[in-house]
Amino acid sequence: MKYLNSLVLLLLISCGGGEVRRDSENVPYRTSGVEQFFLPELPTWTNFSSSGQCFKSSSFHYLDFSKLSSQYQLSYVEMIELQAQYNERIENYFRSTAVRFLKPVEEASFFSNTLEQVRGGVRHIKLPKVTDVDVIWIDSFLQENKMSELKKMMEAGRFNENLPLLFSSCLSHQGLVQLVAENNLEDAGFYFLSAETLSAFGSDFVLKPGLRVELAKIFDPKIKFKLLTSNPKLLPTEIVLP
Repeated sequence: MKYLNSLVLLLLISCGGGEVRRDSENVPYRTSGVEQFFLPELPTWTNFSSSGQCFKSSSFHYLDFSKLSSQYQLSYVEMIELQAQYNERIENYFRSTAVRFLKPVEEASFFSNTLEQVRGGVRHIKLPKVTDVDVIWIDSFLQENKMSELKKMMEAGRFNENLPLLFSSCLSHQGLVQLVAENNLEDAGFYFLSAETLSAFGSDFVLKPGLRVELAKIFDPKIKFKLLTSNPKLLPTEIVLP
């Protein structure tokens, strides 16, 4: 099942053609005109991280970086930001209403407004000027029921040494914020890198197997990243370290 997620994604992309079709009973057909910039949505049963052993907290909308680059000349960072901010905006909208899908006019508005913000320089994924960052893969701690270890690390001052970046293969930004609050970890001062930042495209805008994010391309390449997991044998396939 290791490569099932990426395989299904590639099959859906190759079979999608010029139009993106949806299960009419669950998700409305895209007619807003922005559908050309979205990859087909994964079925719920494949919306899964094999390394994190978790289902994605949302049915994230993944963008076609190749088409976006051609149409808008966006950089890799800008496209990661666009995808992350768009998905976060949708999640916030759904949290505030009983509606669970977007109308075409809403979809077009959300996309164009988010695109305008990103092109205007709005950044949600950023770190202060530092040289050392601990990338804490939260899914491994959840997988092994070791969240209490993070609390002990915080109380021992572990996260005062290097800047702590909390990464999740499955949780959204809002999901990470909620998880930190539920476990009384607010004082750790975590920065977040959530599942909305994962993409089927690399920084070269070429389709890759699986979902991933390249840290050296979205943060300062001079930063030294250290991966922190609950078990040295557990490693995330979704994150590319320098």
